Amino acid sequence: MARKRARKRRPSIFRLLLSLLILVAIIVAGYYILSLPIWGIKEVIVNGTKMLSDREIRTLAAIPISENLFFTKFDRTKSNLSKIPAIASFKIYRIPPATVLISIKERKPIATLVFSERSIIIDREGYILNRNPNLTFNIPNMADLPIVTGMDEKEILMADKIDERAALVISDIILKLSRFLESGRMQLELGGLENVSFLLDDLLRVRVGDAEEIKRKMEVFDALLPVIAGRWAQVEYVDVRFPDNPVIKYK
Repeated sequence: MARKRARKRRPSIFRLLLSLLILVAIIVAGYYILSLPIWGIKEVIVNGTKMLSDREIRTLAAIPISENLFFTKFDRTKSNLSKIPAIASFKIYRIPPATVLISIKERKPIATLVFSERSIIIDREGYILNRNPNLTFNIPNMADLPIVTGMDEKEILMADKIDERAALVISDIILKLSRFLESGRMQLELGGLENVSFLLDDLLRVRVGDAEEIKRKMEVFDALLPVIAGRWAQVEYVDVRFPDNPVIKYK
């Protein structure tokens, strides 16, 4: 009986060893094939950019040309691209035999903040898109972006973003009024977040007051728009500082 069991074990061990040898051979062959010079990186493609320069992104990405497509780590590339506030997200693809594709998703500009000596462009979350002076930043419709004034540069600017509360006020007002921005201009005066007001299409002045209850105040203003539709030129201002008692002051 013992001999029969030994005979049964030998084929099992043999099959196991054979399987391991085949697996090792496949791994070695695969490594050899992937190490061939044909897989050396020759081209870097950047897509998804509209405001940023493809050429500058390729330079900053610092993809190591000629290194192996499969074995190269892109830690430096990821670090460099993650430091650009204008980039919301990115993905890196390895495309055989020798191409690296960097797919970029840019942040969308929402307003231009004007200070005494410079201006910045932000998105709805308050990220400063043109923070890096070494990057070309081109917005075809930049002149149509809402203009925001009335804030102290030292108080509002953080590292890559503006003050969170200010960003929330700006985005709440602009996004609520986005339907008017296609045909007209908007100027937003933040007044240190204590005396907020805005001017639509160089005609309609709206007093918002402090930044408290900003969403509710904008809802009240939206409800008043049908009342003054087609008569903006006759209105001196709309006052929603006290949302329970809004005022329309005619000229």
